[in-house]
Amino acid sequence: MAYIINGELIGDEVLEEEFDAIKDHYASLGEVVCCDRDEEFMGFARENIVNRTLLTQEADKRFGPPKDEDVDQMIAQLKEEHGGEKAFYDNTGFNPGDEPRIKEKVRATIGVDQLLETEIGPDPEPTDAELQAHYEATIERYLTEEEVRISQIFKEPTSHEDAKVRYQELKEARFRILDGADFLEVAKETSDKPAEEIDLGFLKMGETMPEIESIAFSMREGEVSPIVATHFGFHLFQVTDRKAAAPVPFDEVIDTVREHFLTHSRESAINALISRLKETATIEEVTAEPEAVTGEV
Repeated sequence: MAYIINGELIGDEVLEEEFDAIKDHYASLGEVVCCDRDEEFMGFARENIVNRTLLTQEADKRFGPPKDEDVDQMIAQLKEEHGGEKAFYDNTGFNPGDEPRIKEKVRATIGVDQLLETEIGPDPEPTDAELQAHYEATIERYLTEEEVRISQIFKEPTSHEDAKVRYQELKEARFRILDGADFLEVAKETSDKPAEEIDLGFLKMGETMPEIESIAFSMREGEVSPIVATHFGFHLFQVTDRKAAAPVPFDEVIDTVREHFLTHSRESAINALISRLKETATIEEVTAEPEAVTGEV
């Protein structure tokens, strides 16, 4: 798949490179990037390519291509920021033979930066009222994490045969608790952990094993879990307290709110500029080979 944007051919290799970069980015965040999301990522890639091409074309139209010395200076700066030339190539996936591509990308970046500086200018200084309104409109960003406090009875088998015994002991302890016995007292009598390790305290998501989290965070306060098996042994849990997610006070996150407000304002201004450029642009999606398309343009 290729594009002709205002008469400029954007080959399918550019789209594939952008697609791979997006997929790698989401993988680095720990997200699932398997085949089911390929269509989603390809949509992001198409949008990015079109937007970036329009901005680059507008920058070239207004300011002309950046000077070679400016391009070389930025490349040298990037290599320094990465800790040297070798680290730069290792971190970016480029190699010395890709220098023309690197220069092309840096040249486009310099031009777009100049365009945005001209069109958007410096960041505005938001008022307290604007920050407060932004905080309230995006309050989900400023919530504390949900927490649960759990106690456990733990059984640690020493062999396969012992596992059957330990499981049965924990099963009987669970029935006693369900019949009305106090969890803490039963834990003191039967747990293979010392008394001070019965109360595990408050936990947030990500602080313990997934098999424990899936149980603990789905239970009501006072509820007793089924027996949970992990590679450590057998566990029985009771949720003794919960802390629901709650807004962090505005004054404690005002710097973060300001940063997000400025980022949002800048993104809105860039999107508005791109929308204006799209109004007068000709954007054609083509499936022909680049050589054939070039001959027709």
